[in-house]
Amino acid sequence: MNEVRDYIVLPLRNLERKRHGFKFDIGAEFFSGFRNTELIKGSAEIFLEVEKFSHFMNVTLNFSGILTVSCDRCLEELDIPVEGENLLSVRFGKAPDTPEEESPDEDVMYVNAEDEEIDLTDYIYESICLALPIQRVHGDDENGKSRCNPEMLKYISGSRNVEKASPFDILKDMNK
Repeated sequence: MNEVRDYIVLPLRNLERKRHGFKFDIGAEFFSGFRNTELIKGSAEIFLEVEKFSHFMNVTLNFSGILTVSCDRCLEELDIPVEGENLLSVRFGKAPDTPEEESPDEDVMYVNAEDEEIDLTDYIYESICLALPIQRVHGDDENGKSRCNPEMLKYISGSRNVEKASPFDILKDMNK
């Protein structure tokens, strides 16, 4: 469970019905609170544009930063730039009882109209993590040579050349 509570909180009660802008800088302490073993560390700038109406508000999230993860090939640390933009619709009131009433194309969060504030910490964390590529490996340098740890690459290429004994090898000599 998330230990970083109330890290990115927006006021609801005293927020006027108009467009607002918020900026947050997050670092290693933010990411370490989630206990994600894939993420080693990270930092990002968060920009929130909030447009409040009477029964809902739209939150546009823009972020850019660098996350440090392990390389899938050599297991060394790898810095990956991430950026993205998401739209979250925050609706005041009770969530619908049936999922058919929600649009599958938009992120929707329901909050009680009497709440003082809304915590967007988990939403922002998940949005940033989803911006990571599926495959995370060091790229090649200008000569086309991998930037991965050369010792690990030797180990990996050496293990591929080892021929595995087939369980049927013993049958080769039976007809002699």
